[in-house]
Amino acid sequence: MTIKENRQKSALEVLVNLLYNHITMLKGMMIMLKNIPGTVLEWNEGLSKNAFAVLSPVLSVTKGLTLSQLKELTGLEGTTIQNWVKRGWVESPTGKRYGEQQIVRIILINMLRNAMQLEKIIALMSYINGKVDDRSDDIIPDRELFSVMCSIISQVSNKNTTDKEEIKAIIESELRNYTGPNEDSKQKLEAAVLCMTLGFIASEIKKESDNEFSKLFE
Repeated sequence: MTIKENRQKSALEVLVNLLYNHITMLKGMMIMLKNIPGTVLEWNEGLSKNAFAVLSPVLSVTKGLTLSQLKELTGLEGTTIQNWVKRGWVESPTGKRYGEQQIVRIILINMLRNAMQLEKIIALMSYINGKVDDRSDDIIPDRELFSVMCSIISQVSNKNTTDKEEIKAIIESELRNYTGPNEDSKQKLEAAVLCMTLGFIASEIKKESDNEFSKLFE
């Protein structure tokens, strides 16, 4: 393992611990999936193995989504999406339409941004899949990563757990048949997915905490 890889691994471990500590402080509050992660679309258990399937028919017909449609899908402001493109975090759309790759990347960022700094989310995505516009260095396609994340989050929600060891076991089971391009791909993916899962849980718990706080002043 190179010095850079050691530093990345250490940084990832620190982030995982910070997120888990945040979750532990709010342990009494469990998550319940209401929407497909990163979107405003309603969640149902039939999507647990392939959440992106709900968008596939639309994309096959329209060849992508406009900025307005993407705003409706994610709940994000158009200026936020455009800023992510300008900063190189998301590939530029073709014409005025965002294709599958851009949409999944935006959804992945959106599902974590309430609990993690954007720069850390992008570093995490780069840790998994390298350059945003280069598929050759990916250890898992973004679409498949999104499906894996939704399946894991669904299982965590159904088990009503925030225990790190239980979450690790769910991740290991979900990725048991994964074979990556490199010798350390599976280890890297498991570590990154753990970080992403904890980030999503922390984000959802924070939303519930904010909602409960708002009720105090109604």
